[in-house]
Amino acid sequence: MDISLSRWQAEIGERFAALLSADLAPAIRRMAEQAVPPQADPDEDAASTREAVWRALVELGATRLLLPERYDGEQAGQQGAVVLAELLGRVLYQGPLLDTMTATEVMLSEADPAGKLLREIAEGAAVTVAVRHGGRESHSRPAEFDRPDRPGAPTIEAERRFVGFAPEAWALLVVGRVGQVGQVGQVGQAGRVGRAGRVGPEVHAALVPRDHPTVTWRRHDDIGRGELYAVRCSGSPVTTWFGEPDGGCAAWPQIVARARIRHAAYLVGLSQGALDLAVGRASSRRQFGRPIGRFQALAFQLAALATRLEGARLLVRAAAWEADEGRDPRLSAAQALGMAADLAGEITAAAVQVHGACGMTEDCDVQIYYRRAHVERGWLGAAADVRAEAVPWLAEAVRTRHSGPPDAGGTS
Repeated sequence: MDISLSRWQAEIGERFAALLSADLAPAIRRMAEQAVPPQADPDEDAASTREAVWRALVELGATRLLLPERYDGEQAGQQGAVVLAELLGRVLYQGPLLDTMTATEVMLSEADPAGKLLREIAEGAAVTVAVRHGGRESHSRPAEFDRPDRPGAPTIEAERRFVGFAPEAWALLVVGRVGQVGQVGQVGQAGRVGRAGRVGPEVHAALVPRDHPTVTWRRHDDIGRGELYAVRCSGSPVTTWFGEPDGGCAAWPQIVARARIRHAAYLVGLSQGALDLAVGRASSRRQFGRPIGRFQALAFQLAALATRLEGARLLVRAAAWEADEGRDPRLSAAQALGMAADLAGEITAAAVQVHGACGMTEDCDVQIYYRRAHVERGWLGAAADVRAEAVPWLAEAVRTRHSGPPDAGGTS
């Protein structure tokens, strides 16, 4: 396995580096702070900044990375996507791009002979993924549809909270569990019984036009300086259902695993951005007549964090390689996300401490990294929950390893 950056991966990084550079990073970090709720008068400068960044990403090919060549895509796979995701995390980009990549993979897993939806995405149509009704749901276990109509129904009723960037999206991909018809009160291996006497957990996804009058949203106050919305679909028209009526979207667990790989890369970038600020501050902040970075305790702490971060980066690249090789990426994705999530919390906390009291002021960008880390590290599942999910996959990997053929001496 060669997980060093290949020539084409380096080209992807170079292509987006100018946009996601240190010069533009301060403005990109605070884009979500500039956004305003739909009820307020729009801030033209903020809106133009956000639109300009999105259009630049589209023109550079961000929405085409995962698309096959027949849809004018680059077919860069997860190994290409994680290069961009890390750059996005480094400048704390907040926008619908990573959700759009997840929606792209849902569409690629389903039959779409004309490729109309995928071509819309290639041209810059943003899609946001809506999976949670409350804090207990996650991408690996989405909320139920409020009224679990049969998949294929023309409309849906659904409420989803913590949906990112809803006003910017061309469509919402509302993901939910729709069970098989069963007897109310029964609980089986498939999952608990829904309100309409259905047993889960088949996952289906409905593409809903965001600008339809039946789709309403309300922005949350977010201590993480992000942009999250509560979205309500009240009899909203479904343009496309993804998932077989009797079997659901079978590829969803693999899609979640690949999304976790990209999100782990984003967290690695976030951690790198915070570490860069900490190193810069340690070089300029002086005590006892010399920079504090020359004190061994702090220098060793930052060096240790940098070493662990490089390990997380390599683990993410290995997981991306496995996914592109057609292997089951669920275990490696869970390991990469768990490690990246833990590091994001540790590194951003250390970065704030290096900055001292000024690190907790609104004018200092390091506090934004700290806030975002504690939102983003649990976005696709808290580290403890992800590791719990990975236990059976790890056990299976161990069984497979020890059940191989005997060696030449006849011993197992």
